[in-house]
Amino acid sequence: MKKSKSRYNIYDLKLFNIDDFDILLHKILKQVREIINAEAGTIYTVNNDALFFNVFQNDSMTYEDIFLQYKKLKDVKLPLDPNSKYLAVDAYISEKIIIVNDVYKTKRYEFLGVKEYDKENNYKTHSIITAPIIHPIENKKLGVIQLINKIANHNNFDFNEKDKDTLAIASSLISLSICQAHDDFIKLKELNDELKIANEKLTKKVEYEISENEKKSAIIFHQSKLASMGEMIGNIAHQWRQPLSAISTLASALSFNLELNTSDKNQAIETLDKIVDTTRYLSDTIDDFRNFYKIDKYEKTFNLAKNLHQSISIIDVVLSEEDIEVIFDLDESIDFFGLENELKQAILNILQNAKDAFHINMNINNKNRYIFITLERNDDLISIKIKDNAGGIKENILEKIFTKDFTTKDENKGTGIGLYMTKVIIDKSFSGSIKAENCTFEYKGIQCTGALFTIEFQAKK
Repeated sequence: MKKSKSRYNIYDLKLFNIDDFDILLHKILKQVREIINAEAGTIYTVNNDALFFNVFQNDSMTYEDIFLQYKKLKDVKLPLDPNSKYLAVDAYISEKIIIVNDVYKTKRYEFLGVKEYDKENNYKTHSIITAPIIHPIENKKLGVIQLINKIANHNNFDFNEKDKDTLAIASSLISLSICQAHDDFIKLKELNDELKIANEKLTKKVEYEISENEKKSAIIFHQSKLASMGEMIGNIAHQWRQPLSAISTLASALSFNLELNTSDKNQAIETLDKIVDTTRYLSDTIDDFRNFYKIDKYEKTFNLAKNLHQSISIIDVVLSEEDIEVIFDLDESIDFFGLENELKQAILNILQNAKDAFHINMNINNKNRYIFITLERNDDLISIKIKDNAGGIKENILEKIFTKDFTTKDENKGTGIGLYMTKVIIDKSFSGSIKAENCTFEYKGIQCTGALFTIEFQAKK
């Protein structure tokens, strides 16, 4: 007899102390089970010559039982022996989807662990469908997914050929997710390593500055980079949220069509292509953030309009969530010889300041929030203007905003470094100037008030 459903608990994955990869597998397994109406399921991944248990779920178990079973199974591995009596191993080696609709009558597989589990938990395993997880493009085997007991209206049913077709598509989606998660883990590790190296280089630079009696400026620069790192981690999460949601939506739509038997092969391939394109975008996003954090060693020629677009791309999702539209008026032909990433950092600090101003001023209509960026050249003078309609800066603090440690935010939300470092970068690295003022203007028939930042520096010949 199964345990009462009144005792069920929602899985609190945090209490299992598992990583993001396991959470991904949990979500995948839950979705596949819902499509096929499976009461329970398990995912194994391959490592060397064995299948290793990763996640399992069972709707008939209480939270306490789930935790105990997780502790018991977390070290389980199944050797990839061709003579093995394990169903998961057979499915992996043969690369076939295998259905066993009565585990107590079959003689091909032993199911010793299953029967032991049933006895300990007063459970009855009726049927199992097992599929290898194979990458549809690279034809690489990554693991196995098992679904247990097809349930409808509290009754057990046999798994069928339609379930096989559905699970075949689902296993392809799982393999894409696993490969992408693995690739992103490697890229994030590379990014963290590069950040560590950058930090070490920055520390050495601080020590050098101290020896040159510039201790204060070096420490401020170090703090600015650390502050921006924290902002970037948040921006990565924002940038990934929508693509991950798109992948989930595409997978759900494909699964739904398969369930209704309204999907064909070409449609399924088209959906998988979209998923692959979206995962490629996630990889490109990691590359964008890695390039942003590279420390400029040498001056080089770069396009200013492209630089401004790249600065926006770092926080475009954040701006979009705040309903802030960026309006460009850029001379695309202007190149400059200098430190590319330092200009990005300066522009990003101003954009963050504008975003925070909109957040503070709740009187601005969400449909009429704008940041305007203008780039132009008059003779040898290059001008970058960034203005918004967030209400402007209070006159009594306007002259203080570029001062070190000055901030209008709460102590735990702001350091006062951003705009100060922007001025340092423009002054020292670009031999230019920056000023801030309030302005009023009309846009789309609406009278606007906001802050205007003007950056000017000489074009290098």
